Amino acid sequence: MIKYSLQNFSRIGEDLAARYLVTNGYSVVCRNFRKRCGEIDLIVEKDQHLIFCEVKTRTSHSIESALSSVSFSKQRKITRAAQLYINENPNFGNYIFRFDVILVFYYESTDTFKVIHYEDAFPPLLDN
Repeated sequence: MIKYSLQNFSRIGEDLAARYLVTNGYSVVCRNFRKRCGEIDLIVEKDQHLIFCEVKTRTSHSIESALSSVSFSKQRKITRAAQLYINENPNFGNYIFRFDVILVFYYESTDTFKVIHYEDAFPPLLDN
């Protein structure tokens, strides 16, 4: 049984999410895009889609709890950061954008992880 620090645990989850996406035909464009207004864990592209991914790594295997941790406020921050990313990278201007959530569940008894990908998990939350 391995004990992970919180930082390592999160990094492992993001690494597994990125590997899962690449295995499923996505290309990683950026990792940990940080701005004052928010952060995006993974930005990937596939078939003229630019996807902003929030990764949640959990030891509790409640899908509902993990998804609810991507609150309205968090969604708004991700949307704001995505707007900045798009503004800074106009080469993606013709792409279709979406927001995905990737859950990575850790099973301590077997020291294994499971990745669950929710495409189009929430709409962009734009400021009025």
